[in-house]
Amino acid sequence: MKIFKIILISIFTLFFTFLFSIILFLSLISRSIGQQPSYLIETIYSSIKSNPYKSMDKINFLILGLDKRDDVLEKTVTTDTIIFASFNLKTFKLNLISTPRDLWFYEKETKINGLYPISLETNNSFDFLKQNFEILYGQKINHILVITTDNLIKFVDIIGGVDLNLEKGFIDNQYPNPEYIKNPSSNIPIYKTISFSSGQIHLDKTNVTEFVRSRKSSETAADGGTDIGRIKRQQLLIEAILAKIKSGDFVKNKSQLNDLYSFWSRDITKTISNLDAIQIGLALNKNIDLISINKIDIPVGQNAKTGIIYHPNKFINKQWVFITNDDKYKDFQKFISESIK
Repeated sequence: MKIFKIILISIFTLFFTFLFSIILFLSLISRSIGQQPSYLIETIYSSIKSNPYKSMDKINFLILGLDKRDDVLEKTVTTDTIIFASFNLKTFKLNLISTPRDLWFYEKETKINGLYPISLETNNSFDFLKQNFEILYGQKINHILVITTDNLIKFVDIIGGVDLNLEKGFIDNQYPNPEYIKNPSSNIPIYKTISFSSGQIHLDKTNVTEFVRSRKSSETAADGGTDIGRIKRQQLLIEAILAKIKSGDFVKNKSQLNDLYSFWSRDITKTISNLDAIQIGLALNKNIDLISINKIDIPVGQNAKTGIIYHPNKFINKQWVFITNDDKYKDFQKFISESIK
């Protein structure tokens, strides 16, 4: 009987030690991210109890890059970066389809980069964007993220920058000069020259926006110019960020974790809740190392027979645009569907 009591006491001691350790851990994490322990416990419980992502084959995201301008050179709130990202939960492949900002959207008689400013005039911006981009892509959109230039600078700074290999370097002599934008003056050049050499380069808060925004380095995408060349560099950056996450060198300390959570919670405009983020993480389980990126280029042709999208050799509503083969986007949607299998 005495031995039984000792065993029983030992078990209860271990149990309460374990329970205390969990509570302490949750308290530390909660303080780190600025939340109450109860919030963390309830979120984790809800994530485990019912996780809709575990029964899904893929999660589709619409990623919009907002370069808000209100200066002497430009005034706009259009989203010139538009990425349809489809994450396959069976193969762990992240399919990225960057869509040219100049693609014509018949329903609203505007280029697709104009849908975001239109959405700001509606009762629910996200509902408007989901509805219209689902019409374009022919795919359900589960979540939307809107990332600004400032967001990008801050994120890259928090994670300590990224390294990538640029196959072909470029020089852009017509990059908008930030100094002129801040203080327009005849003594300050309107444009400045930026350059990136081929090979390994390091991107941080000082040069990442120049890397992803430049489009005047050449008349051809192959030489890094045009919107298509810019799209390819944006895909390179996403690939580099994923590589850093997979390397285990993404978050090094508690302060960095706190900064990332604060950045995610306060800075990013999104439809993904904290619960969604945890549930997606649980759906991944331990397969983060298996995640790969599949960069998909939309075929651009000279006409309807040679490409999925093409320039019609005329202006529409006085604008240079790409158009799809038909105003119902059938071939375009077929291409999307077959590309993300």
